[in-house]
Amino acid sequence: MTRYILNCLTRQKWVVLSWGFNSPVALNNGLRFSVNGFIHKGLVEIIYNEGTDYFDIKLIKNGVTKSFMQNVSIDELIEVIDTHVESVSDYEKRVKKEYSFS
Repeated sequence: MTRYILNCLTRQKWVVLSWGFNSPVALNNGLRFSVNGFIHKGLVEIIYNEGTDYFDIKLIKNGVTKSFMQNVSIDELIEVIDTHVESVSDYEKRVKKEYSFS
């Protein structure tokens, strides 16, 4: 399942890289990785739920679960994570400021 999730995430590689994606770890039925987004800095866990055929997503900071999303389809996976990790209303402005682009 880890490889399947990684393959799904790499379909939109630039979005995933914008999260500061790093340090992926295989989990039983899932994947954990670190992010450094505008909204969330910490861990993301994606666990496949065989009973529902959907994914559960946890956002973890300092060992504490900050957000938990259930029943996320594979087609929604990147969008849901991006909304909770990186997407802000003034994204372009924040990117320019963060990386000193004029």
